[in-house]
Order: sequence, then structure tokens, then C-alpha cells
Amino acid sequence: MVNLDASVVNVALPVLQHRFGLPIETLQWVITAYLLVITGLLPIAGRVADAIGRREVFLAGIGFFVAGSLCSALAPNFLVLVLARAFQALGGATIMANVMAIIVMVFPLERRGQALGMIGSVVAAGTLAGPPLGGIFTAWLGWRSIFWINLPVGLWGLWGSWHYLPRFDPEPGVVLKDLDWLGAAWFMALTALLQFGLSDWHRPWGAALLGLDIPATYGFIGWEARRPQPLIPLGLFRIRPFSRNLVSGMAYWVLMMFPAFLLPFYLHYELHLTASLIGLSLVPQAFAMIVVSPLGGRWLDRVGVLWPGRLGMGLLMVADALFLILPRQAPLWTVWSILLFVGAGAGLYSSPNNAAVLNSVNLSQTGLASSILATQRNLGRAVGVALASILLSLTWMVDGLGPTPSQNANLYPLWFWWGFRGAFAAALVVGMVGLATLTSPPARPDPSPVELRSSLR
Repeated sequence: MVNLDASVVNVALPVLQHRFGLPIETLQWVITAYLLVITGLLPIAGRVADAIGRREVFLAGIGFFVAGSLCSALAPNFLVLVLARAFQALGGATIMANVMAIIVMVFPLERRGQALGMIGSVVAAGTLAGPPLGGIFTAWLGWRSIFWINLPVGLWGLWGSWHYLPRFDPEPGVVLKDLDWLGAAWFMALTALLQFGLSDWHRPWGAALLGLDIPATYGFIGWEARRPQPLIPLGLFRIRPFSRNLVSGMAYWVLMMFPAFLLPFYLHYELHLTASLIGLSLVPQAFAMIVVSPLGGRWLDRVGVLWPGRLGMGLLMVADALFLILPRQAPLWTVWSILLFVGAGAGLYSSPNNAAVLNSVNLSQTGLASSILATQRNLGRAVGVALASILLSLTWMVDGLGPTPSQNANLYPLWFWWGFRGAFAAALVVGMVGLATLTSPPARPDPSPVELRSSLR
């Protein structure tokens, strides 16, 4: 549910635009608000569970998610919908931050890999199933149904977790009042300043927020450097392969959000597809990723990070170039073919990048690196949506249309196509950054028994 809801709304965006009469730069907040709150809360959510008890916090997270889904389904206007999505994300962050730790605590070492693999499959399935399911539910039952469906599944999950999950004792020495609450609030403020600034970049207050984010980031780094138990240990970022591969992964997630955010509008305006057909038209990407991901993993085991990672990013850049030259009202099979490149590139790149990040740190730091990876993933998604919207507006401004031309104008489909091509032209630059920063991790020896026990704790 949590990963599905990060993408399920994408296909409904043209319907929401018609329903609320809003420009694309405003519509993006129904996605961005969800990703923003998850990103801001992930670093502290796991530590709260350490202090209180993981089962109780996990149950609360499911409850928040179900309540946020109900509020989203009942939202009378767009502002309430965005606020409800933010509340829904409070539960999503709590679930994301604790599910892997619960698996480690529940399963013995000899069965843990299989369990983690199943969770990874569920995460991938939720992310990939979002657009097609969103399209089908929106077309058949209306856009509110994409949130109603969370209620029975969430209540079932709440009952199952209450009934089957054992109680976990709080971590010794972790006290709620001693957590880095100021650092958590500061980190949330940084992500909010970035997103609000990107959203209103062409207005004076947007530029001011982006400018304020720079000294605020320096202040956060100084605060974390002085904390005995920081929210985000900065020493990890001094490891060059770790930092470079995080940047590369950030570029990857930004690129993945360009077609996810922009393509539904293209299919709506240029090919005049219904919401259900828009959702089904995104299936080739999911299919290619499911098929190629295991092959990419095996290739990674044989040759290391660089070859599969570089080929994957290269395929994503090929897809961006094809979207750039995509004509108006192109045959649907052309769009499907390009999405096969996107899915294949994602399937080849994702595992090598994750391995490069996690293998750049000691085994005892793997859990923390995994948490930072989750934060980077959601931040990259949020920035990707905002950047796609910005590039649309920039192209329109260059063409003399202003940052937000009226979607009710007869020529709006043509204007959108101009912006669509401009966005994918810039995406090629993002791909170059991802390609240049992908780095092979240093070789590390097998863990000692002490390191292994420490990492499992």
C-alpha cells in the first residue's frame, strides 16, 4: 500500500486537473506532499520505534495510513486532499522505517534472506502496480476509489499485525526524550523549504525559500556534527563511493519520475486515452523491469557494479532521447517501446546502485545506510516531480507563454507537447550526472563474527 500510493495518483492527474481546474505545477502537490512527508520523517521514525517498541509504532503507522486514506477519499477540495495525503504519509513513513527491522527480529538468520527477498518483491510490485491500478480504478469507479481500496486492505493488515506480531522490547539505552528531535524537525524543514521553493521557483518567495535552504543546510550539518548521537551520522558521507553513488541514485529516481509524471498528460492530450487505458499503457515498463531485474542481479554478481549500472543508466538516457523526438499523436506502440527501454534500464541499474551504496560502508553500518537509501529514494521521487513541472514551465516561458498557461485554451495540448520535449531534453543532463557519479565500491573482507552480530542488532 505504501509504495503503491507513491505512484497510484499519477494516472489520475488529468482527471484531477479537469475536476479541480488547476495547473500542472499545483497538481504535482498531490504526489509531492506524500513523498515530502515520508522523506522528512524516515530518519526519526525508526528511532522512535527503538525507544517505544517496534510493534506499537508499526500498528500506529498502519492506523495513520488508513485514516489518511479515508480523509483523502472524502476530500471536498484539492487543499484538503493534499493535507490528507500528508497525513497518510505520516503512516507511510512509520511503516517504511520499521518493516525491515521487524523482519530481522522475527526471522532467524537462515530464513531471513528469503523473507527480505519477499518484502523486496512486494515493494517492487506495489511501486509498479500503482499506475495501471490507478488507471483502472479511476476509470471505473472515479478518482476517490484509489484511496477507498486502502481501507479494507489496511484494516486487514492492522488486524493481522495485532494478532501475529510479537511484542518487541525497546532498545536498551534509547530514550524518547534523548532523541535528536531538533535535528529531525530541522531535516523536515530543509526538505519542505526545498520542495516549496522548487514549486514556486519563478516567484520571489520561491527563490527566497531556495536561498534560505542553503544556510539552513549548513546549520543542520553543524548541528549534527556536534551531536553525540546524531540523526544522520555525517561521517558516512566522507566515504567517497558512498556519497557518489547516492548522487547517482538520486539522478536515477529523478529520471524515473519524469515519464511517471508527464506521460499520463501526453497520453491524455495527444492520444486521447481514457484513464484505464493510460494505466494499462504503462504496463510495459513494469513488465520489462520484472523480467530484467533478476538478470541484472546475476550480472552484478559476476562482473560487479559498473557494467550493468552504466548500461542501465544508458538505456534510461536512450528512452529520454526517444521521448524528446516523440511526435505528436505518435502510435501507441511507439510509447510502449520506449517504456520497455525505461523498464529495462531501471531493472539493470537499481540493484547495482543499491549494492554500490551498501557495499561502500562497513557491515555494522549497513542498516543506517539502508535507511539513508530509503530517504534518498523518496527525496529523489519528490524532486523529480517538482523538476519535471519546473522544466515544463521553463519551456513555456522561453516560448513566451508564461509559467502557467491556461489548460482551458484550445492550443494547450500543443503547448504541453513543447514543454514535454523540453523536460526530456533536460533529463539527458540528469542522466549524464547519474552516469558520471556511479562508482564501484571498495572491496571489503568478509565480516568477523563480532561485526556480524553487531549488524544483526
